[in-house]
Amino acid sequence: MSRRRPAPPQHVRTLDIRSGDTVVVISGSERGKRGVVERTLSAQQKIVVGGVNIRQRHQRAGQRRGGTAAMQGGIVDFPAPLHYSNVQLICINCDQPTRLGRRLDGDHYVPYCKRCGKDYLRPPRA
Repeated sequence: MSRRRPAPPQHVRTLDIRSGDTVVVISGSERGKRGVVERTLSAQQKIVVGGVNIRQRHQRAGQRRGGTAAMQGGIVDFPAPLHYSNVQLICINCDQPTRLGRRLDGDHYVPYCKRCGKDYLRPPRA
């Protein structure tokens, strides 16, 4: 009897797009819409963009954990994840869809806009 080896863990690609970045959808039914990235799902290579790819979930009414108040049921709208290849980053400086490059600045790499050539410095997270 032969035993199968477990599959090796797959490499999780780090995405150039982070939460808080502005992106534009470049393919699919939502093409042309802009939005701000709410969160990224790196393992699945997907991102959630606010106001884009809105889906509906039919939520059943139920009790909330640890309390006596009941959760209201009904139809809930939520943004569904998009694959990261279907969106393109919007540059902070030139306000155009672009790709990011990396250049060596001293002892570390700094991302830059490939369209205008300026450094792509993200604002600090609050």
